[in-house]
Amino acid sequence: MKSKKIQMYTDMIRNVGLKATPQRISVLKMLSEMTSHPSADMLMDALENQGYVMSVGTIYNILETFSEKGLILKLKDNQEVMRFDANTQFHVHIYNKENNGICDYYDPELEILLADYFKNKLPEDVSLNRMEVSLFA
Repeated sequence: MKSKKIQMYTDMIRNVGLKATPQRISVLKMLSEMTSHPSADMLMDALENQGYVMSVGTIYNILETFSEKGLILKLKDNQEVMRFDANTQFHVHIYNKENNGICDYYDPELEILLADYFKNKLPEDVSLNRMEVSLFA
């Protein structure tokens, strides 16, 4: 029997119209457990450390498909390397120039403030789907 977490990832994948393959499930699970906003190579290393072996091409294809379906976010770090985030809820990304790290900052009050601001400022024919805020330190 599948664990509740595995079932959750399976459902997330199926809910966007994709087949929940073992590779997709393991990528989404690993990415969800990582807070470092890994690159595809970093993710591949982490997967290999857990016993999952996939080609970098497979990982890139899965990440690109997940991004297109809205399951994950794509970000570029300070060195223009593509990084990935499984957290698609509103949060701020803080980029650290010293160590090329990306960390999350959560502020529900800021989300409400920005949503209210844009609700009154955007043209009527524009609907806000998602907000992204990045800070560079």
